[in-house]
Amino acid sequence: MSSTTRQFVLRPLVLQLLTVTGFGLSICMPTLVSAQAILKDDTTTSVQSSSSVNPKHQAHYHQDHILGTSLDVLAISATAEQTQRAFTVATAEIQRLNQILSTYRSDSEISALNQAVQDGQSVAVSDDLFAVIQACENWRNQTCGAFSARMGSVIQAKAQGTDEVSDLAEQAHHAEVILNPQSQRITRPQGVQFATDALAKGYIIDRAISAARQAVPELSGLMVDIGGDIKVWGQAPRASGWQIGLRDAGQRADNLAPTQALQLTRSAAVAFSGQGARDQIGRDSTLDSHLISPISGAALNHVEQSIVVAPHAADADALATALAAMTPQDAMALIEQLQHVEAQLTLTNGETFNSSGWHNLVATEQHYGNLQSVANTTSASTSSGWPAGYSAVLDYDIPKIESSNYKAPYVVIWVTNADRKLVRTLHVWGSKEKWIDSNYIWWKRYGRTTSNLDTIAKPSRAPGHYTAIWDGKDDAGQLVPQGKYTVHIEAAREHGAHSYQTFDLDAAPKASNKSLPAKDELGDLKLRFDRAI
Repeated sequence: MSSTTRQFVLRPLVLQLLTVTGFGLSICMPTLVSAQAILKDDTTTSVQSSSSVNPKHQAHYHQDHILGTSLDVLAISATAEQTQRAFTVATAEIQRLNQILSTYRSDSEISALNQAVQDGQSVAVSDDLFAVIQACENWRNQTCGAFSARMGSVIQAKAQGTDEVSDLAEQAHHAEVILNPQSQRITRPQGVQFATDALAKGYIIDRAISAARQAVPELSGLMVDIGGDIKVWGQAPRASGWQIGLRDAGQRADNLAPTQALQLTRSAAVAFSGQGARDQIGRDSTLDSHLISPISGAALNHVEQSIVVAPHAADADALATALAAMTPQDAMALIEQLQHVEAQLTLTNGETFNSSGWHNLVATEQHYGNLQSVANTTSASTSSGWPAGYSAVLDYDIPKIESSNYKAPYVVIWVTNADRKLVRTLHVWGSKEKWIDSNYIWWKRYGRTTSNLDTIAKPSRAPGHYTAIWDGKDDAGQLVPQGKYTVHIEAAREHGAHSYQTFDLDAAPKASNKSLPAKDELGDLKLRFDRAI
């Protein structure tokens, strides 16, 4: 279905008398003050290109199983010791805040708050927990309830498939949460279980960058990416600024290159919210979005994805979630009232809504045209051409092996034809040639490819489970003919084992399913070949 893009230019005080459809509110008067007044770092720093500064040391760091997803850090400074120290400090700050804010840990401070017996008594909490819940309540007020961190009981009930979802949502919405800034005490009424994930991850990213900058003042550039929520600060790796790839609407595969990228020339955060790996099977056996209306508790299945760019990651995080629960018109009207904030909202019917300044952030074809041209390339189909509408989908698991010095494996997925010639490299996971050449089958025969993006914004996902799609195109973007192909997947780990598995694929207009059992560094593998996957 072709998409429709709508542009909004609404800068007056339209929100002073805003009716939010479905929220039962006739008047909404948000204060339109950033919920991140708690952060004092510089958010308007212009990006200094690498061509206008002295040569710097750049280092990329990756770590899995951070906040239930993965962490990527790109640091730029004068020496390798400084970039390593920045990564160490940022990681330590992330782990510290995880102990406070994780609802997945029974020993976290927020879990203790949720478990405390509440009979009208307030509970004293740490600076960070108070700041996060206060920010969540501020955004709840500013979005007329479209954003809410009171949804813990609703999320749990929805996962269990109970009939109490709508009642629990209504109870949480009308409850009175009392915050006392002077004593930093919180009164949580019965019916409210705090689930701050939709803002807490952004808060953690903001704090990680602040901690690294404070510990290493020599830093000139820094990017922190936790599961697709991203913040960049300072000098970019290239003259054109930070390049942030955006997952295409409706795309679930990890390996396909995005056709749109942001070109950020000042420090900013990018948050993504939308359908993906965390969606669940509903009671009617259909797939429900994990995004939930704070008012009704119903799944927000009409929204494909929302992307927000803002000075602070916490604000971007909260807004990306809130937009999904608002009408597109109200969502864009809210964005237009906020300084240095832009957004794109895409519905499942293909309609796309952009804020008035969104186009100023999108990378031009001069800087991004090479990926765009590959993604948009088509070729004429013949009777022996690639079966129309078919794709090969590889679902694979990477198990975490118990080891004192465990490092995530380097994974390569590629396709060869009947003559064993390389057709397409689908995925290269890992960047250090010192270890990636341990994938010796692929490395020896075909070498490795790289991307010109700093990172890609995409929704969070559980660690270990991934998907790669082959759409029948070769590395030049041309459709290949029907025939016999082999899908290869190879994994090698630092100080660990090496695994290599293959699937034979008959690319003919006929659906097929194959599977392979777990083996060493690779978990269960499934290959599906079918239409419109």
